[in-house]
Amino acid sequence: MEKIFSLVQFISQPKNNFFSPQWHYYICETEFDNVDYKKLAKFLLKKEKIILKLKPTIKENKISDGYTGLGKNSTTARYDRYNVLNWKNIEIVKLKNNIIKTHNCLLKTLNVPLPTELYIQCWYNVLKKTQYIRPHIHGVSPDTYLGGHICIQVKDTSTYYINPINQINDPEIYKSQNKVGKLTLFQNCIPHYTDVHNDKKERITIAFDLSLKKINENYIKLI
Repeated sequence: MEKIFSLVQFISQPKNNFFSPQWHYYICETEFDNVDYKKLAKFLLKKEKIILKLKPTIKENKISDGYTGLGKNSTTARYDRYNVLNWKNIEIVKLKNNIIKTHNCLLKTLNVPLPTELYIQCWYNVLKKTQYIRPHIHGVSPDTYLGGHICIQVKDTSTYYINPINQINDPEIYKSQNKVGKLTLFQNCIPHYTDVHNDKKERITIAFDLSLKKINENYIKLI
């Protein structure tokens, strides 16, 4: 059951001249309780050893963890080597449907026509005690679309979204408290990061990129 649907916006004031900056960015948040997140967390932790045996992602001839700072020995550093939504698990099937539902609801809210095709690349992040995710951006290419994440096992952490234009002198930052079951969609050009994870249990989130075309073989079709 969907509990909440909220829309957070970074929006500029009206321009007063040709050269003044203008922006409008969207972050969508909702929560679902139709998934057994405890079972899913156990499943993902069992998968972790298998994922870590995969070759890390290589970008510009270097191992890449997507600029998260989680390092080469993380599931995040293999984000393009697997797709969580390919795994046979009833809870993952529910997550997939929740992502589609949230995407469609967001577009309907913004009066944006639904695409004829939609693809997704999906990975997961496991943070040990004292770890955190550094500020990073998923994409800035002309094909950049939406990204997102789902909180699977979290405690006393938040994710922070930075206005892409106003992020240096006096950054405009939106703080989103992490809650189990929270699903967030955001424009993939929005920088984001987390605070430090201090609990003994691993912090587990599922992250994904949405695209209007198939970027590589690990992208699967949603619509």
